[in-house]
Amino acid sequence: MKIYPIKLRNILAFTGLLLALMQAVDVTAQAESPYSRFGLGTLRSPVFSSNQAMGFLAAPYASAININSANPASYASLTRTTLEIGTLIDGRAINTGDSVYKAGAGGVSHFAIAFVPNPKHNNWAITLGLSPYSNVDYNFIQNFDDSINGQYSQAYKGSGSLYQVFAGGAYKVNGFSIGANLGYLFGKLEYQKIIALPDSLYGLSTRNINNVNVNGFNYTVGVQYQKLLYHNHDEQDNRHDINMYIGAYGSGGIKLRTKSSNYWDRFYYDTYNALQVLDTLESTFNVKGKINLPFNIGAGMMFGNETFWLAGFDFKYANWSSYTTPLDNGGLNDSWQLSFGAQITPKLGDKGYLNNMQYRFGGYYGQSEILFNGHSFTQGGATIGFGLPFKNIAHLNLTGDFGSLSTPDRNIIRESYYRFTIGLVLNDIWFIKQKFD
Repeated sequence: MKIYPIKLRNILAFTGLLLALMQAVDVTAQAESPYSRFGLGTLRSPVFSSNQAMGFLAAPYASAININSANPASYASLTRTTLEIGTLIDGRAINTGDSVYKAGAGGVSHFAIAFVPNPKHNNWAITLGLSPYSNVDYNFIQNFDDSINGQYSQAYKGSGSLYQVFAGGAYKVNGFSIGANLGYLFGKLEYQKIIALPDSLYGLSTRNINNVNVNGFNYTVGVQYQKLLYHNHDEQDNRHDINMYIGAYGSGGIKLRTKSSNYWDRFYYDTYNALQVLDTLESTFNVKGKINLPFNIGAGMMFGNETFWLAGFDFKYANWSSYTTPLDNGGLNDSWQLSFGAQITPKLGDKGYLNNMQYRFGGYYGQSEILFNGHSFTQGGATIGFGLPFKNIAHLNLTGDFGSLSTPDRNIIRESYYRFTIGLVLNDIWFIKQKFD
């Protein structure tokens, strides 16, 4: 077997491929949520398919064959060049107290490739990837009855996504790994508010449309430490080794640039119920501004061995109360989340296929960044997943996430959701070739 070095043109070619795929495919999947109107929308976890199934465990998670982009220090634990392509099915049930609205969506969720230049020593690696950062998708109407204008309605609609393309690297020495991701956030968000007066003879319907282009650089730095706690010298393999993994990551002080266009117009509905614009009341274009993102940190610990069992926990925190934006949708909460998860491989290398599968489960609970009418929201859920191996060069990660977003006040809209993720992971297919003498 001959090992071929990674060349710069291969990295640039893959980066171009990611951008082309981004243009060709909607790299997002989110069902409608009325709470995506706050902040930058519904935030998407940077955790990929394998550790999603472990309660979104991220800080201490290090794998030889799966990419963990949440903590870039984990890249140095990879032993093979690895490509992952993920898809997501997202469903929600929105409970308004007297009715339930259900929505669903699906699409490609992420691309990433990690290069391991020297698999014999596997002490450093570099990674390129593309994934969604947040999604805005809501559409709801409030109806009113006024003594002067009669019946009227206010409609709110939002759409758009932010994405991040990133490059990262990590290096390991004596069990200690350090890594970093440098990313670029970009995307477009649109917000609409319509006040419709269909029965009034004294007023015209009004519409406000706000389009915002967002872009800017972000970063994440991470560290991990691995230490062998137990090894049975009477055994020929390390299946029963117990390792301790400690990890932490964070970022902060990130500013994004915005360029927004905002206008108000008046309209009416013709006999075919089509919207006809009468005039423009006010308009501004290409107004520059800034968004200040919060600092966020994560830390945790994990024990075990990837060839047999793993179990761990981590804690994440972000001070979204410091978030500032030129949009009228700030006023957020500090968020936190406690996650725990485990993975079991019954008997790796056995002839039975079920014994070679990876079985994963976990859970999470915490406070969301959403703050509505003075009410904080809690978010919690349970996860389950399976890793299906294919001839030691690929595996399929199947993950289910079932959770809810709610407050103690039963009069406020509550959400329950499910997410199914499929991650196809390929190993050692570009830079390692068989050589026969």
